[in-house]
This record gives sequence, structure tokens and C-alpha cells, in this order.
Amino acid sequence: MKGKENNKTEKKKRRVEKGNIKSTDAWRKAEWDYADILSRNMMPSLFGNPLTEQDMIEWFNDIIKDCPEFYPALFDIGGRILKEGNEKLGKKYLDEGLQSIEKYGNKEDLITTYYDICEFLEKQFQFEMAIEYYARLEKIEKNKAKVYDCLGYCYVYLDDFDKAFQIQKKALELCDTNNKYFSNMGWIELLRGNIDNAKKMLDRSLKLDPHDEFTQGNMKMLTIMQKNKDLKNWEKALLRKKDYEYLDRLEDEDDMDEYQKQIIIDNYGKLDAFKFDLLRNSKYTQRKKYDIWFTTGYILDFIEKICDDTYFSYDDIDTVEFEFKSIMHRFIIKTGDIDEEIFNDVYTSLFEFYGFLSKHKVISGYKSLKDEMLGSKEGLLDKMEQYDEIRHNDEYTREEKEELREKLFGSDGFWQRL
Repeated sequence: MKGKENNKTEKKKRRVEKGNIKSTDAWRKAEWDYADILSRNMMPSLFGNPLTEQDMIEWFNDIIKDCPEFYPALFDIGGRILKEGNEKLGKKYLDEGLQSIEKYGNKEDLITTYYDICEFLEKQFQFEMAIEYYARLEKIEKNKAKVYDCLGYCYVYLDDFDKAFQIQKKALELCDTNNKYFSNMGWIELLRGNIDNAKKMLDRSLKLDPHDEFTQGNMKMLTIMQKNKDLKNWEKALLRKKDYEYLDRLEDEDDMDEYQKQIIIDNYGKLDAFKFDLLRNSKYTQRKKYDIWFTTGYILDFIEKICDDTYFSYDDIDTVEFEFKSIMHRFIIKTGDIDEEIFNDVYTSLFEFYGFLSKHKVISGYKSLKDEMLGSKEGLLDKMEQYDEIRHNDEYTREEKEELREKLFGSDGFWQRL
């Protein structure tokens, strides 16, 4: 009898473990606490200052102590720790979260979560880790063509175009009705410089879906490369010279919508080419590469927004040099949480981006820009520190803070009011 009672107990325990964990008091409390933490950050006006990243991690860890199976908190901690650069510990939390879903969830949720994690890792430039998770996903996902398509993307950004081609080929062998797989293969072939095969793939994609915007964009790049034999691959095409004659004609015809569109296309092209180059740079960790990439896009977008009545081209190094102090003044004013780390990230990002364009002879004058930036750095840092004290000094009224800001930054101090 004793043995039978133990068997019944074990069966009951397995039923709880497999399907009813979300009905336990521990899980319900974890859900409540988790929602409370997220609400605090979403509505700081009601709950006070937003929690810091470290605060969030500590709170989520408290949840896990009481309910180790609560995978939303495990994934949240893992993602935040990965963003901080601790890949090993971040991955540990992600793995524990996946194990919890596998144990208490269902297969569909597990597959969806694998895709979500891999997409997150790709955005963080963690392509090797993403490949590891895709390899696990392949074992449980019926749609293996989809997994191969995702893997091909990762190998592209690991600078292994041939491997990407082989993986993408497997996706097409399993599924020849998905236009995106053909479009992505066309893109890979453009990267490899195989123009003829790229055209075949893109034609197949458009036949399946004539309105797909990604395929249309890839086809436009193909046409550009066909017209200019010097543009032997995708990256060279991204760094092609502007068609100033066409831009002048648009300006004369007052077709500023199309003019702006062409500037945006060129800007994104420069950034995309920079991304490939940055990912090859062995000087930086993957985390630092992501920081540089993010900050580059952020500061260039910021410059574009403060350019009055003009369209800022990212390769306009003269504007960046001549307006650098003003740009940084406004950036300091705008960025409430700016510190020396953020300040230095801006410097590093601009050095890397314009150094890259200079290396590929897209621009000239990089040394002059660098000299201007370095010569201004100490004074700008000093102003940043002074303004940080003013900004956080509650003894000043709002009007007094504005007066001090305008005294510190001159005419740029008025910008915050505009």
C-alpha cells in the first residue's frame, strides 16, 4: 500500500508540474509582483522615479526566489544582463526560462519563445548565440525552412556569405513557395557579387508576390549594380556616390518629397554599410559594437532633427565639423541622463562612422573633424557637468535654470524652448 500511495503522489505532482503551475499561489503572486514592477516604470508619475536597470534586476530576482519557475522574470533578467555585457550569466537565465516553458508550457509557446529570443539576440548583435538557439529550435520546429532562413541572416552578419548561401539554399529546397526566402537569397547573392543569380532569385520572389517592398528594394539595388560595373557587391553599392545631377533637378522642380526620399535612402545605405564594417571590427566586443551602432544612429538622427529647413546627409562631414559645438550643446540639453559614458560613446561613434567613410573615400576632411572634436572635448565635458548640477539643483526655480542654461550655452540655450 505504501508504494502505491507514493505512486499516486508522484502522478499528482507531475500533473501540477506539467499543467497547473500557473494555478499555484506562488505563480499568482509572481504575476502580480511582475505586473507591479512593469507598471512602476510605465507610469513614473504615479509611482515616483523610474526604476534603474539594477533595481529591475533585483526586483525580478526577488520574484524568482519565491517562484523559480516564473519564466517572464527569467527572460527579463536574462535580456537585461545580456544588454549589460554579461553574456554567460544572461544566457543562463534565458536557458532557465526555456526549461521552465518546456516543463510547464506547451510546444507552441516554446517555439514562439525561441524565435523571440533569437530576434532579441540578433538586435543585440549576438549572432553566434542566436545560431545556437536556432539549432535547438530546429529540433522541435516542423517548419525547418523558416529556421534556415533565419540562420542565413545570422551568417550574413557574421561575414560568412558562403555559409549563408548554403543555409538559404536548404530553406529553398524545403519550400519554394515563400517569396521572402527567394528575396533573401537574392540579397545574399548581391552580397556575394553574383548579380546574375541574384536576378533569378529576385524575379522568382516578385513572381510570387509582385508587391513585396523588400524584394522591390533589392531589385532596385540590383539595377544600380548592373548599370555600374564598379559596384561589384552590395556593400560597394551602398557606398556609391550620390547622383547630384538628379538631386539638383529635383530641387529645381521643387519636388522636395522625392529629394528627401533620396537623401533618406542614401543615409540608410551608409549606415548599413557601416554596420557590416563594424561587425568585422575585432577591436570591440559584440556589446560595444551594438552600443556604437545604436549611438551612431541616435546622434545622426538627432543632428538631422535640429537641422532647420534642410535635409541632412550623413556624409555631410562639413556640417558636423562646423556645427559640432552647437550640436553637442543641444545634445547635452536634450539628454537628461547624460553622463561621461554617454558623452564618450557619442565621440567614439562619430569617430568610427566618419573614419569608416573616410577609409572608403566617401568623404574627405576626417582629420579636421577629429581635431575639432578633440579640441572641444574638455570644454564640452565641463559644460555638461555644470549643467548637470544646475538641472538637478532643486533650489533653483525653473526660470533661474533657464537663465543659467542660456548663460552656459549661449544662443544654443534657447533651443530647448523651441
